Amino acid sequence: MGKTRKGLWIVGCLVMLLAGIAIATSFDFDAAAQTSTNTGVIRVSGDAVVTAAPDVAYISLGVETRDQLAENASQQNAEIMSKIIAALKEFGLRDQEITTSGYYIYSYQEPERSSDPISYYTVYTVRNQVNVRTNRLEDVGTIIDLAIKAGANQVQGISFDTENKAELQLIALENATRQAREKAEAIAKAAGVSIKETVSITEQSETYAPYTEAVMFRASAADSAKTPINPGDVEVKARVVIEYQF
Repeated sequence: MGKTRKGLWIVGCLVMLLAGIAIATSFDFDAAAQTSTNTGVIRVSGDAVVTAAPDVAYISLGVETRDQLAENASQQNAEIMSKIIAALKEFGLRDQEITTSGYYIYSYQEPERSSDPISYYTVYTVRNQVNVRTNRLEDVGTIIDLAIKAGANQVQGISFDTENKAELQLIALENATRQAREKAEAIAKAAGVSIKETVSITEQSETYAPYTEAVMFRASAADSAKTPINPGDVEVKARVVIEYQF
């Protein structure tokens, strides 16, 4: 074989070898591309709310006294608060159901308008706050009335709660997860695909707040009508975000 033919034969072999490699690489690329386009993710959220009747009430009461002498304001406040606590205990509340939540003393300048020029004097304010915790929900109105009659001049509010929040939270999470799955299946069915597996599940925190009710302070302690209190249901919310592969 001549040198020229031998060289052409070698070149031809190299060309065929490179062409084969290119075709194999193309097949591999097409297979990878096909695999990539055949998979996807459906991302959905699930929400649930579980309600329950409250079984505990928290009542915030307070006494505020004022005087030009801090000692007098503090003494008056202590006497009134002692009467309030005594009245609540006489009603049947235990020591652990009545706790001090705040005690404050502050002062401000009050103008003496009768003087010319106007002069100022110092007024001391003492505020004492207590929290009442009770499972006797039917007696919440009576407790407020007893406190007012004993000298309370502040009712910050009432909140109703449930003592089994953890159990309710788990139920809400189950319902939220179930709803997310149903939503994903509906989306997959409409798109003509099938869910293969769960990729990720994330719980998103939901703000939890007990049922609260504002109470108007009744200035007339002589009023014998019971303060009406009608608690609503407590709501526990849950939210999850789930990704499914199809």
